[in-house]
Amino acid sequence: MPLNQEPIAEINNVVRIYTKPLVKPRKGAHRRFVGFLKREKQTIRALDGVSFKIHPGECVALLGPNGAGKSTTVKLLSGILHPTSGQVRIFDQDPYHNRIDCAMRYGVVFGQRSLLWTHVPVKESLKLYQKMYNVPKPIFDERLKEFTEILDIEKHLPTAPRRLSLGERMRCEIIAALLHQPEVIFLDEPTVGLDVVAKKKIRDFIRRINREEKVTVFLCSHSMRDVEELTDRIILISKGNIKFDGPKRQLKRRWSNERKIRVLYKKVNKANWQTELEEQQGVLELTTQNGQADLRIDQDQLAIGDLLKDIMELLVVDDIQVTEPNLEDIIREIFGDEERVNNLQMEAN
Repeated sequence: MPLNQEPIAEINNVVRIYTKPLVKPRKGAHRRFVGFLKREKQTIRALDGVSFKIHPGECVALLGPNGAGKSTTVKLLSGILHPTSGQVRIFDQDPYHNRIDCAMRYGVVFGQRSLLWTHVPVKESLKLYQKMYNVPKPIFDERLKEFTEILDIEKHLPTAPRRLSLGERMRCEIIAALLHQPEVIFLDEPTVGLDVVAKKKIRDFIRRINREEKVTVFLCSHSMRDVEELTDRIILISKGNIKFDGPKRQLKRRWSNERKIRVLYKKVNKANWQTELEEQQGVLELTTQNGQADLRIDQDQLAIGDLLKDIMELLVVDDIQVTEPNLEDIIREIFGDEERVNNLQMEAN
């Protein structure tokens, strides 16, 4: 992580509050009419004192449950929204008040909102972006040829987006966001609803752009496969607050103390072997069926080596597999436990 460089984007103590009408059930035409004239409002604190920095060349994932503030953060960084309080900077500018200047230097892909004109052939939309971003024709032609070959969409350029599949359209969207050689690309659910092949093409392409062109990537996604394959740093957000900000491996190491062990055995050496294993401190769960034992253990309480030694004495083992929770399991567990989310924030601080 190039922390010796100045940040390319920065959010400092940002609060973002929305107001929206409060809908209440009202009986009677008169009360409904009065309610329409005197509509009450409610405030929603989408972000509550959020701060972080993004450095050039990083690939960062912003993760959290629905309503956590992820999309609001992307919209603030890309200048679509302004903060209620606090400061947002990108390229050392305010992206909301300098949106045109900043937009020339970043690209945005919203998985559920198209950059392309629905009824216009893809290539004509891309030519329009060429004019908007003042991309010289030789560079435009070179990048378009390179990108369409990599993403295998050359044959779709004469087609209107409405006639393309979702995967084909998303590959075109990413090209539209990168044709002008941006320094940063914001990706909000770029692989949502895509098939396995389309997802792989997009991931491979984003990884290539990040490594070869040093494009800074800021990713919001519910796909843990996207996060696993693309990012090195994770920011966890919940209820408008940053709960963790650090390397992916640090999150895994700190919060993946559990291990799953599967034992395939031929016969037992002790009749009460199940009881002996279950009574060991650190064994959280044990299930058995047809010559197979599955254990879930806490590594902080029980060393795997010690457990395996005991298993070899209790059973005639045919095979042993030890697996650690994947990132999706870890994130699901963290956000499924409010106390653990709060502990995570304390640890991160």
